[in-house]
Amino acid sequence: MIQGLYTPKEVSKMILSGQNLMLAGDAKLLEQLPAGNWIGGGTPFFIQYPLNRITSFDKIFVNQLPDFVTNVEIKEYNADNIKNIYNDGPQNGFTVIIMPYFSAVAQEYSLNAASFENFAARPVCGWISGQPLEVIMTQKSYVASGLNKGIYSDRGFAMHISLPDSKYAEIHIFNPYKQGNGDTITFEESTILVTDALINGKKRNFAEYLREIGYDMLMPLTANYSGAMINDVVCAIEVPVVPMSAPVFKHLDYKLAVVDDNIVEASLMCEKIVFSVTCIGNFLQPHICEQYLKQMNGPVVFGEIAYQQMGQTTVYVTIDDSPLNI
Repeated sequence: MIQGLYTPKEVSKMILSGQNLMLAGDAKLLEQLPAGNWIGGGTPFFIQYPLNRITSFDKIFVNQLPDFVTNVEIKEYNADNIKNIYNDGPQNGFTVIIMPYFSAVAQEYSLNAASFENFAARPVCGWISGQPLEVIMTQKSYVASGLNKGIYSDRGFAMHISLPDSKYAEIHIFNPYKQGNGDTITFEESTILVTDALINGKKRNFAEYLREIGYDMLMPLTANYSGAMINDVVCAIEVPVVPMSAPVFKHLDYKLAVVDDNIVEASLMCEKIVFSVTCIGNFLQPHICEQYLKQMNGPVVFGEIAYQQMGQTTVYVTIDDSPLNI
């Protein structure tokens, strides 16, 4: 199973040989690739052991699926049909979806995935494609696939991956953060663009509040979603309306995060990992990458999907033998 950075020429040979690939790289490189069994998204940032943190505009990260995969189906999604993604997934296997940052399809998924029919009945993971941070708010982000030539900012592509009955896939979330002891932050509506927030019950302009406290852009907000700590990344504060990497949800109690000193990284060394993505917020912190993400080879992204969209986590998929076949 191939995982690593390759030239567009090398990737094209893999595609033409019939390999099933999940790709990440600069959109101009993805645009050069031939038709075949692949999906891809734009990012120039990667984690690859042992160099760890890599920026490349001339190579593509390749994640080849194992040979025991029984079927691969690529589908295109927009804001209207993304609701079908859980119904479209295989009975045994998993789905990887890539959507452009701040696109209509990504916003529809991030706000409403939990209400989609058969939500979480089948494993769905993936990522949000993007641009370097200095231009991500002003330039479009792109995805591509082997279905057709070109790069697209208005749709997402999913790869529905079927496994034999002897195997099963499991999605994991690695979150190196926990809630701090500071202010309690709540929101009056679920949204990806925040104007006001309730700070300890008092309504404030959210951007003004973050600037006032000297907010550290490397620390996410975090909230307890039914027992799981889920992060959300603030993308900019020098604006009256604050863009978030994923929606904040009304009536949840958020707090500014701190690094969790008790996190355990042993599960990340698992040789059964077939796919992983890491948030740009973790990539920007060398100590997080070097201490906890040493072998999480994969693209660095602008929002992670593990059933729902989240931020500043690492999402990874393992494939193991079915208990009935051990």
